[in-house]
Amino acid sequence: MSLPSIEQRIALEINAKEAQIIAAIGLLDEGATVPFISRYRKEVTGSLDDIQLRTLEERLGYLRELEERRIAVIKTIDEQGKLTAPLKAHIMAAETKTRLEDLYLPYKVKRRTKAQIAREAGLEPLADTLFNDPNRDPETEAAKFLNSNAEINDTAAALDGARQILMERFAEDAELVGELRAYAWDNGQLLSTVIAGKENEAIKFSDYFDKAEPIKAVPSHRALAMFRGRSEGFLSLSLALQRPAPTVPLAWVKT
Repeated sequence: MSLPSIEQRIALEINAKEAQIIAAIGLLDEGATVPFISRYRKEVTGSLDDIQLRTLEERLGYLRELEERRIAVIKTIDEQGKLTAPLKAHIMAAETKTRLEDLYLPYKVKRRTKAQIAREAGLEPLADTLFNDPNRDPETEAAKFLNSNAEINDTAAALDGARQILMERFAEDAELVGELRAYAWDNGQLLSTVIAGKENEAIKFSDYFDKAEPIKAVPSHRALAMFRGRSEGFLSLSLALQRPAPTVPLAWVKT
């Protein structure tokens, strides 16, 4: 199912009528500024206020860029001969650039990765076996895939190759990445600490010498200050997550 039009989406977001949005977009496309439209074109836009118009202008730019990118992504995947009907439906339904790029990631042309090298060495069946049946003994299974021609000379090398394959597979799973991103947003803590020995130099960032805060509660101005402190070499930032207990033993996957 495709998304509503850009005009329909913006109308819903700023609580206005579609006709008002169409009229305002027409004025913006003609070069009129938000202050001008807000003050002198109320009769055209149905009295959209300054806040509504600024939101409209921002969202219009974002959604137009999203649509341009959507067309480019579909074209690129189609040229590869990999555009299936379900994939196209997911792409057409993507509401954000982030979601769209998550879907496109497996089809991006990329350099030869460690996972690709591992697949070329014949290790993908090992990765599949261990992932599908975690109760199998990793060492025993890995011993079946030793290959001196591919420099897989011991079970450690075989298991490392299997890990690389699974890590790439997980990283390119749009649904999984989306769920993990949402989990991190809901449960992540942004930690900020001062770099040892920089306390005096970093005094202007003293509010962030030892700070922990839910990431979704950090306002933009505070995040910018902490990132500036990090870029200037005074603060160390990290994201902390409370990990749920694993349901199956996957110790061999850990790096």
